[in-house]
Parts: sequence; C-alpha cells; structure tokens
Amino acid sequence: MKRSQRMARLHRINQLQEKLAASNFASVRERHEQLEQQLDRLRDYWNEYSTRLEELKKTTSSARELHEHLQFLGKLDEAIRQQQEALAKSAAQLHNAEAEFLERRVDTRKIEKATASMRRQELVSEQQQIQKEMDDIYAAFFP
Repeated sequence: MKRSQRMARLHRINQLQEKLAASNFASVRERHEQLEQQLDRLRDYWNEYSTRLEELKKTTSSARELHEHLQFLGKLDEAIRQQQEALAKSAAQLHNAEAEFLERRVDTRKIEKATASMRRQELVSEQQQIQKEMDDIYAAFFP
C-alpha cells in the first residue's frame, strides 16, 4: 500500500473526528444560547416584579403582600445567580468545544496537504520510472 493511501485513511479518520467535534461545538453553542435566553427571561421577569413591587408599595398597606413580593424577588435573585453560574460553566465548555473543533480542523488540513504532497511525489516517481523504462526499451532497440 502506498504511503498516500495510508495517509488517505488517516485523513478520513481525522475528517470524522472533525465532524464529531463540529457537532459537539454546535450542540454546546446551542445549549449556551438557551442558557443566555433563560437568563434574559429571568431578568425580565425580575424587572417586571420589581416594577409591580414599586406600584404595590404605593397602592397597598398590606405588609404581608409586600413581604411575599420581596420573598419572590429574593427567589428570583437566587435563580438569576444560579443561571449566571450555569452560563459561566457553559461559556467554559463552549470555549473548550470550539478549541477542540479548531484543533481537529487544523489537523485535518495538515494531513490533507501531506496526502496531496505524497500523491504528487508518487506521481513524479511513477512518471520517472516509466520514463526510465521507456528509455531502456528505446536503448535496447536503438543502440
């Protein structure tokens, strides 16, 4: 088996690894975007309830109702904090997945170039061998 054929096999393996890394990167990016959207919704919800609390302060004298709104805002604060932590972890995973994908892409391109170079070298070698054989045949008939 020629070296270029062995390299072609390696190239196909690297292409598969690159596709898997690209798929993983896309999946991690999608999850990260979902977490960002969830955080945005939680913040919007917090702003809405905060506005309601301010309106409630002006319109009610019920301490229990104000306390319940404050407790709910506290729970929203905690949910936002947890979501921010999840988003930070997701950002790290996204960075790692992107780096893995880019590394795989570079490796695939390197092997692709090496395989093409080997094929060119083999073709030149084969052409030289054919030319030598033709010269030998010619020399045998026309001394």
